[in-house]
Amino acid sequence: MLWRFLSFLVLYALSAFATSTGLTDIVTWDPHSLSLFGQRVFILAAEIHPWRLPGNPDLWADLFQKVKANGFNTVSFYVNWGLHFPTPTTNGTHGDFQQGTIRDIQRFIDEAKKAGLWMIARPGPYVNGETSGGGLPGWVGNIAGNLRDNNPNYTQAWVPYMTTMSKIIAQNQITNGGPIILVQAENEYSASASHNIYMQAIINLYRANGIVIPTTHNDQHAGLNGNFSPDKGGTHVDIYCGDSYPQGTSRWSQVQSVYYSLHVQNAPSNPLCLAEFGGGFQIAWAGAARGGTGYEKYTDPVTGLTNADYESVFYKENYAQTATILSIYMLFGGTNWGQTLEPTVQTSYDFGAGINENRVALTKMNEMRMQGLFLRVARDLLGATMISNGTNYTTSNLIHTAELRNLDTGAGFYFVRHNDTTSTALVTTQLTVKTSAGTLRVPTSGALTFNGHDSKILVTDFMFGLNKIKILYSTAEVMTWTTIGSTDYIVLYAEPGQTGETAIELASPVLNLSAFPNVSSRFANGLLTLNYAAGGSQAISIQNGNEALVLVIMDKATAYTWHAPILAGTGTFGNYFSIGTNDSVLVSGPYVVRTAAIVGNSLALTGDLNGTTTIQAIVPSTVQKITWNALTLSGSRNSTGFITATAQSVTASPAIPPLPTLTKWKVAGSLPEISPDFDDSGFVTADLTTTNYTNLPPLAGDHVLYSQQYGFYGGNLIWRGHFNATGKETGITTTVQSGFAGGYSAWLNGVFLGSSQASPTVSMTTDTWNVTTSMLRVGRDNVFVVLQDHMGIVETNTNSGKEPRGIRGFAIVGSTAKFSLWKLQGNQGGAANFPDTFRGYLNEGGLYAERIGAHLPGFLDSSWANGTPLVGGGVKGAGVNFLRTTFDLRVPAGVDMPVRLSITPSAITSNFRAQIYLNGWQVGKYINNYGPQTLFVLPAGILRRNSTNTLGLSLWSLDGSGASIAGLSIVSDGVFSTSLGFTDFVTPDYPNQVKLRPVPTFNAPM
Repeated sequence: MLWRFLSFLVLYALSAFATSTGLTDIVTWDPHSLSLFGQRVFILAAEIHPWRLPGNPDLWADLFQKVKANGFNTVSFYVNWGLHFPTPTTNGTHGDFQQGTIRDIQRFIDEAKKAGLWMIARPGPYVNGETSGGGLPGWVGNIAGNLRDNNPNYTQAWVPYMTTMSKIIAQNQITNGGPIILVQAENEYSASASHNIYMQAIINLYRANGIVIPTTHNDQHAGLNGNFSPDKGGTHVDIYCGDSYPQGTSRWSQVQSVYYSLHVQNAPSNPLCLAEFGGGFQIAWAGAARGGTGYEKYTDPVTGLTNADYESVFYKENYAQTATILSIYMLFGGTNWGQTLEPTVQTSYDFGAGINENRVALTKMNEMRMQGLFLRVARDLLGATMISNGTNYTTSNLIHTAELRNLDTGAGFYFVRHNDTTSTALVTTQLTVKTSAGTLRVPTSGALTFNGHDSKILVTDFMFGLNKIKILYSTAEVMTWTTIGSTDYIVLYAEPGQTGETAIELASPVLNLSAFPNVSSRFANGLLTLNYAAGGSQAISIQNGNEALVLVIMDKATAYTWHAPILAGTGTFGNYFSIGTNDSVLVSGPYVVRTAAIVGNSLALTGDLNGTTTIQAIVPSTVQKITWNALTLSGSRNSTGFITATAQSVTASPAIPPLPTLTKWKVAGSLPEISPDFDDSGFVTADLTTTNYTNLPPLAGDHVLYSQQYGFYGGNLIWRGHFNATGKETGITTTVQSGFAGGYSAWLNGVFLGSSQASPTVSMTTDTWNVTTSMLRVGRDNVFVVLQDHMGIVETNTNSGKEPRGIRGFAIVGSTAKFSLWKLQGNQGGAANFPDTFRGYLNEGGLYAERIGAHLPGFLDSSWANGTPLVGGGVKGAGVNFLRTTFDLRVPAGVDMPVRLSITPSAITSNFRAQIYLNGWQVGKYINNYGPQTLFVLPAGILRRNSTNTLGLSLWSLDGSGASIAGLSIVSDGVFSTSLGFTDFVTPDYPNQVKLRPVPTFNAPM
């Protein structure tokens, strides 16, 4: 096609010129790829958010090591403005980045560098991310005018935060020895006149604070409309990116083969960058669907919509369309603890990611490791140009091929898949390829096989190794290559039972295939051609004059067990592959290989096992033994350089105790505020009469009852409205906006009036509560109480998309009486004066138990009654009880045992809500009739392995008949032998808070 030929000429011409910011030449780019220190690097990034692994920041290292071990070389991360700036003047103008907490962004960056990972910083100001407010603090919605444009009020709000973040990024950019190579300005944002001014202000602030690396922007979804592209003129970033979530949520989808054409149209001077590409997808409140977390439908190895098959088809399609900057969102999703969620998502943000919410690397990470290992050694791919694509390359029109070629080296890359990627058909075919020896149809013997949801990257004129050996073509895929000692090793793989054909240019090869009945060879005119069936692993030694080569052939299932950890070099970036070192070894067997080093005559490995494991390693001849987590393994070495040894997993040890049962609960009432005699003088007086939420103004009433305007940005809210009754009142009408799946209950003078719930797609409800004369205190003060569930602040995707939480309308029916006073209580101290400065203001809500610290370890509950959240206990009527118990795990050293709390749902007609607290952290929000989530991670960064854990549970019945939970138990995600040095991470307990909580003496009823 003419457009493809013209774009080919444009891109090839542009590729002769490297571009930089003009402020540094350490990071440069051209239309093909990013270059670091003058070397092309494929940026394969894993999206991880620092706050979504609550508790101990030591565990960031665990995630980063797993990311590095599984093929990634970069971490992309959002920063949540709302967590760091609870108020506009938090800590002066420098924000809250407290060391030793999940707000310690410097520690997050340091741990990534230790692991040898580059970083892409995405500080916002707006990040989306399905977090409350899209990362904007709750107070930002109170300002006059629009958000996310050049409104001066908004500018005054974001500049202090972005100034602080810019300075952190500047001191950690690659030019200063840090890992940050790119920085994003805003997020998912469209261009207009006012937006251009805002975007330019962010870019200018970056530069004014010393950021010299390239800026990027993530245009919304697959449209790639060119917003802020350097090739569109006007306000622009250095590198323009798009994002895409192409897989269906209920069925397999067709790939979206639009990225290349849109890239050429909108940003031809840039490498093709996808700043977010679906690693899974978010799951919202789901109505009646209950069980697990809901993400199981994505991650199942066989039926999952974003499993390894999805990664193979969809990610390879990205490479086929010339993407060389690709970030997988999410690679670890984590947990929406406390009030960090926004209304469209549940507690779990697992996302169907490769590393699940409990830090377990799923089988889909094996596919990512295979791709990452190939991308880091396929250097010629990074300078390749799209030649053509279609169904005309193969003997079957059911198969689609994209041809990329490096015009400088001649190396070719053929991306071959089903034309209909939803197909599960078995198709055999041959492929026409162009090589330096001419055009060939391969394989020359046999056929290529595609068996549903399959994709292959096949190479021609592929150079590898110290000896610059050329593979003329291969119908098996390349996993990786490395030089160990003076021997070049290359690893090829195909699906189990399929055949491969590989032709290698060699002058005088000598090999012995007597031990390989599934392999045959022929040699003619300097070309050694091998035909083989894939099964297990076969290491074929080839001597070519003075050159030694080992061809390792595997089936894909076997290849999934292999790793290629680097041997760290010296210098600032010595542990970064390509920049610091190209040295690696090949290791088979472990679940995770964290580090590898040669110490004397030993290969020292650290990592994790998920059972007793046979470890194989290909190492230099000087290495005679393997140590695993400092334990020397017995083993033997063969002639091809393999050492084989067995690592005994401690996971089978009888020292691992059974999981504890949850008994001996203590219970107390947690809603004394419904009594008309409750002293609410310490509550905030809600007396404002104006609002800047002009897009959603109050609907009725003479006061503005929006919680954000009173400093409460999440968690349960308690409203107390006072009025003098005439005796003619027949009802009270309220309109309450809580967010999707929200709900509230109402009382008058301690009498339950009823409850109302929104739905997973409805944010607000209007209700009239009937009042009888017997409920009223005529001529006296009457108290109307609303307990509201705050579902988080809506993401602000549009300029004026501010949405309040609270009572949007109120009126007394039947008389002229009016409310004379409104009082409001959210989390203790609000956002300005909260007592728990370690966990932060978004950890708690306004329940009585939370305000007195009853969710914290150390709280004295000896005077509480014995009880249970299960059948026979729970809550006897409408209202809230708070329950506490303790349990011990006693996990031995060297073991990682991730656990969850499993809730057995009650009848779906039972309307109750529960919040789960582990050692003071709110780690779960459960709504019985709005699933899907029934499994809640008890995060390792909070869990105490060798001391007593405190489990808290708030149980709110929205029905007058009361409620209870059908079942509660602790379950495990597995037991892993690990090199991680776990210690109990003890955060402040009650009463050892920065500020002691005032404990009311009111006797809370149950």
